[in-house]
Amino acid sequence: MITKLGFGMDGYDVDPDSLVSTGGQLVEIADEAREAKARFTGTVAAYEGTNDGFTTTSKAASLAELWEYQVDDLCKRTAMAGGLLEDSADGYREMEQAVLETLPPLSSAE
Repeated sequence: MITKLGFGMDGYDVDPDSLVSTGGQLVEIADEAREAKARFTGTVAAYEGTNDGFTTTSKAASLAELWEYQVDDLCKRTAMAGGLLEDSADGYREMEQAVLETLPPLSSAE
């Protein structure tokens, strides 16, 4: 995780490796949620015909469909956020280096 923000003598003090690590963790969370959704969907499908005729059958199917949609959406957004963190780490390193090369130190002692 990002431990410090702000601009010091050594740059913005953001650890790009932590961005990559955090991004990877978000992608893993999304993958685990997709796997849980797949197990849930498989279980619902396995018992789909057994409850025909019951009033709750259509409600349960509707609930399962809504749950699947929400989990899919959450997975996409979580994976996207993780991917953006991973992808932006290199750009952040380059930007920070450019700032360090361009701006004088902010210390009043120098």
